[in-house]
Amino acid sequence: MKFFLVFQGDTYEEEKLLSCLWAPKLNKVGNEVHHHKRLLDVNIADQIVHLENKKIRAISKAKSKAYDCECPREFNRPTWLRDGRKVDLDLTEFDTPIEVDSIFNKIKKDLPEKYSPFNIKEGGNQGYIYEIGAKVFNTILNTDFEEGENIPSNTEKNISTPTGPSTLSNVMVNRRSSAWQNIFKKKLFKLWPSECAISKVKNKSLLIGAHIKPWTKSNDIEKVDEYNGLLLAPGPDKLFELGLISFEDNGKIIVSKEISSEDLSKLNINKNFTIFFKEAHKKYLRYHRDIKFKK
Repeated sequence: MKFFLVFQGDTYEEEKLLSCLWAPKLNKVGNEVHHHKRLLDVNIADQIVHLENKKIRAISKAKSKAYDCECPREFNRPTWLRDGRKVDLDLTEFDTPIEVDSIFNKIKKDLPEKYSPFNIKEGGNQGYIYEIGAKVFNTILNTDFEEGENIPSNTEKNISTPTGPSTLSNVMVNRRSSAWQNIFKKKLFKLWPSECAISKVKNKSLLIGAHIKPWTKSNDIEKVDEYNGLLLAPGPDKLFELGLISFEDNGKIIVSKEISSEDLSKLNINKNFTIFFKEAHKKYLRYHRDIKFKK
């Protein structure tokens, strides 16, 4: 997986509307420039940070590689050359944009030496899309909001995750208010109905973006994969986190012997309950049954 940052300025709303990135192949004088050509480096599932006027507005996942495409008619750019390239996106906006000035000191040491999106004076370099490392991306997603929606969490403590191949694991994560958790939960709202998958509670402030395979055990791709998650109210979330309930691939709930029928009844958990899962959920469900579930 690669990570990119795109400067959009007054094209942000247009590209958000079309869920895409687009850049001309050549500039006005007929030359190819690196920051437009870099669209060719984007692969499916790569992560992209969207910046508009020094505010990080959204995170997206590439749904396609770059392909030839004329400038979309929605772009009111009469001076641009029409021949260009497009990348399709799955874009999720933050509730509260992140001010670049507030995090620049945290990311500047990890910015690439060549073709950095920012200069030493904290300003953006002239250009469109730049590759950034996983460390910069991770720092952005673990930025705490000072205002806006509080994100319910499985834990209110900072989690020290194990070191290893996954760069996203090598940080302290505040899972209640991190931008990353905000994005993950919003992706789940796009995938699932806006209610607890088990209890059908609809109050969004009570819903938790629960991982099926735990965050601390997931690699970089799994951490941001919406198919590795469920929307759950606090009671069902705790049962799922502790491995007292799990699910078969066909969505039928399975219940641990370590929880009584009386407690299940008090929690309003139906033993015959079924959730419809997609194929992409099943590898995470198998992990939960094999590793987390208490038979």
